[in-house]
Amino acid sequence: MPKTIKLAAISPTHLNLNGDLGNLVVLKKRLELIGVHSEIVFLNGDEDLRKFDFVLVGHGSKSAWTELLSLRPSLLKQLESFSREGGALLAVASAADLLQPLLTGDEVLSGDWVSEFVDVAGVVGYLNTTSKAPLFQWTRNTLLTQLHGPVLAKNPSLADEIIERNGWIGESSAPLEIAELDELAKQSRKIAFEH
Repeated sequence: MPKTIKLAAISPTHLNLNGDLGNLVVLKKRLELIGVHSEIVFLNGDEDLRKFDFVLVGHGSKSAWTELLSLRPSLLKQLESFSREGGALLAVASAADLLQPLLTGDEVLSGDWVSEFVDVAGVVGYLNTTSKAPLFQWTRNTLLTQLHGPVLAKNPSLADEIIERNGWIGESSAPLEIAELDELAKQSRKIAFEH
């Protein structure tokens, strides 16, 4: 029986402020279209992350992070270890800000509030932050981004890059359905800049 890819979200009750769970839905659908079975699992933050193939750490408010880290004080260290060991991880906005210094050594500074749709080298998303961290950065197998949206819905090529980086190769494909989803993402990117 082929392996089931386990897609996990850390505490979505705390960390889903901008629909970040949609990233897992997109990744699951892309895997399905190439014949790879996957499942989405919600974590409370104290599980052994090595049991999962992909971990999403969504955006949360300061109060949500304060509560979560008071309940799971070792969470950031667990995520750092998972990333350093090559684990596939997507950290969005506040999660990226918290992990940036641990994974890259770069301090995250604050600036003026920015709230707009942006295009970073062809990757489109909604920016709503005072963070001056890079908008989009790979470090090892971890993607740190300030872009909301969810970012994989507007940029399915990122989902495909995650799939390719991790060798999740299927035995079939549905090129017509994939093309239709890609066209929807293209229209979504276009509409984002019309308002």
